[in-house]
This record gives sequence, C-alpha cells and structure tokens, in this order.
Amino acid sequence: MKVLEKELKDNYDKIMDAVADDFLISDGSGTILLVSSDFENVYNIEKSYAIGKTVYELEEEGYFNPSIHAKVIQNRKKITMEQKTKNSRDILVTATPIFHNDGEIKFIVSFSRDITEMVDLQQKHSKLKHQVEKYTAEIKELRRKNSTDPDVVYCSRKMEEIMETITRVAEFDANVLLTGPSGVGKTFLAREIHRKGARAEGPFVNLNCAAIPDNLLESELFGYVKGAFTGANEKGKIGLIEMAEGGTLLLDEISEISLALQTKILKAIQEKEFLRIGGITPIRVDFRLITATNKDLKNSVSQGSFREDLYYRLNVVNIDIPSLKERREDIIPLANHFLEKENEKYDLSKGFTQEAVDVMTRYSWPGNVRELINVIERAVVISRHEDIDTGDLPHEMLSAGCLADEDLMIDSISSFSEAIE
Repeated sequence: MKVLEKELKDNYDKIMDAVADDFLISDGSGTILLVSSDFENVYNIEKSYAIGKTVYELEEEGYFNPSIHAKVIQNRKKITMEQKTKNSRDILVTATPIFHNDGEIKFIVSFSRDITEMVDLQQKHSKLKHQVEKYTAEIKELRRKNSTDPDVVYCSRKMEEIMETITRVAEFDANVLLTGPSGVGKTFLAREIHRKGARAEGPFVNLNCAAIPDNLLESELFGYVKGAFTGANEKGKIGLIEMAEGGTLLLDEISEISLALQTKILKAIQEKEFLRIGGITPIRVDFRLITATNKDLKNSVSQGSFREDLYYRLNVVNIDIPSLKERREDIIPLANHFLEKENEKYDLSKGFTQEAVDVMTRYSWPGNVRELINVIERAVVISRHEDIDTGDLPHEMLSAGCLADEDLMIDSISSFSEAIE
C-alpha cells in the first residue's frame, strides 16, 4: 500500500495533466501555487510567470476574464462559468474551494477546458439555423404570392391578365374595387387577393350589404355598446370592421348602402378609426378594404345615389371581371373542374358527352360561374349514365342554343374585323 502511495505521489503531475486540459491551484487569498503543463497553451502565459502571482493580477493584465478564483473567494462555493482569455479563447472553467477545519478557504482548484471550437460551431450552427429559417420564410412567402388556389381555373387571356393584376395588387394595401356581373366570382377573387397578400394570416371578413336591411347594416359594420338602443345585446357587440383587424374586409354589393352610412364608411376608411353605435371612445383599426359591385358606380355617382368622394376612395384599383360569355375558353375547364369536385364528393367518375360540351360552350350563361356550378350539380344528380348528356342539362340551355350561335358568329365577325384592321 505504501509503495502504491509513493507511486501516486511520484506521478502526481502526470496524473493531474491527464485529468483535464488544464488546471490551476491557488491558496485561499488567490495566489497561484501550481498550474498544469498545458496552462501556457491555453492562457498564453508562462508557468514561471504565473506561479506566485495572484489571480487578481492576471485578471487585471487580461490573461483571463473574469477570474473564477476571485468569484469562489467571494461566494465560498463551487462555481462553473465561461472565461475569455487574452488570446480570445473561450474557456469553460469549474473551480472548487477546499476548506480548513476552521472554515477558511485553504485552496481553490480549477479545471479548465478550451471550448473555442465548440463555441464557434454553436455560433455557426445558430447563424445557419437563422439563415435557413429566413430562407424558408422567404420561400413560403414567394410560394404564397405566386401560387394560385386550385379552385382558380381559367384558360382565357382576360382571366390571365386579371390574375396577374391580383398578384401585383395583393402586395399592397391599396383599396380594390371589383366590378362585373353577378356570379362571375368577385368574392372568390377577393379571397385570392387576401390569400396572396401580407395579411393572409389575418381574418377575411365578408359582408353582403344587399342582404342586410339598412337599419341593421350600421350595427353589423360598426358594432354597438351596451344599451345603445332598444333590443340591443346587453353586452354590446363587436362590428365586422373590428373583426377584420389585421386582415381584409370585403363589402360586397357596396352600391346598396345608404348615403348616410356611406359617410360613416368614408370616415372610417380615411381616419382608420370609428365609434361604435352609442360609444364615445374612438376605436383604431387596421384592415385592408376590398369592395365589390355589379352596378356602374360612376353612374350611381351621377345620379346622386353614391358619394363621389367615397367612390374615389374605393376605386384606387379597379378590377373588372368579364362575364363567362366574354371568356368562353373558360367554360369547359370550369365545367370539368366542378364536375371533378362532384365526382370526388359522391365517389363517381362521370364525364361529358361531346354534345353536352357543345351546348355548354354555345350557351350565354347569364348567371355566369354561379349558374355553371348549379347546372353541373343538377346534371350529376339527375344523370343516369356514365357521361352527362344534353338531356341532363336544363331545357333553357337547349332552347337558347340558336341565339347563342348567333352571338358566337357576331363575336367571330368582330374578332375578324379587329384582326384585319
């Protein structure tokens, strides 16, 4: 046993060097008594210079910062921390006090490990992670802006131009006025503007102004406070403008609102704040406004039924959506799309006969896309065969065929005349 103890004592330095990359032993006042052979490499200071110095002196000279021995003397407990050396190395240090029987610190032993490479790797990893997150967000944003809802189906040049405009406009908060006949898909395209814009994560609030009596429309838009009027909800009510906060508000059939309400809407648009009915505290709002109508608002302005200043506020960007009759190239792609949805819904595999395709192409579609959807749904339900034929289509479509043929001829003559001019 004594031989073993002697061997341990004789090999003490070698054993300590094997324990860690570096160690330092000081007395209770911080005077350095012993350092490992690797101390010079880690701290860029010769052993002979360090031994006999205090940790306070070496800290002041910048060889390490802060001094963990000084902190152990101050706190009288084991401490683990990171240090920065004079040669800009990152060091992880653990220092432990050894106490006298009387409770005073006799020695402080610290073991250090150079973690510079590990810190560099962590920093590079963090930077790379940040870049990946940034690029992922940018790719997601580009996909959102440039992608199109699978329900947006078209082949015509007119609709292609409209979708290009929507993609450009979506990036800005400018007010958009969607015009066109009933059933062309104004609400759907308003959702597309919202989906492609910066407010896509916010709410999309849609209000059909023609569907609500004028005396109720104001409370729907602006909400009201408790006790605002007889029959009001006792807790008050939040309006649709507030609900659209951070998102998009679509006012469909905007031409149907009264002049009095137009004034309040204009104020809310201009000042981005409003009062609830019966309220006295202005409410700030941040939303994008899209309006839609099948009427000629400019004509309504001339007739005095629509405010001119509101018209110009709404008509910053006007997107006019043509009727289905004006873009016949889209009829069959849309019909196939809606039929595919019905097939998926009912687990069917129906198609169209060529005769049915011809009738649908010739038909004038006064109800536009909305009518087309209804025709396809009806045909799927009543059709007894694998393919939808002319007998599955409404009678008015068949009787209107001759008139539609005349329209097609007129369109062709017009196109030919334009081509030769």
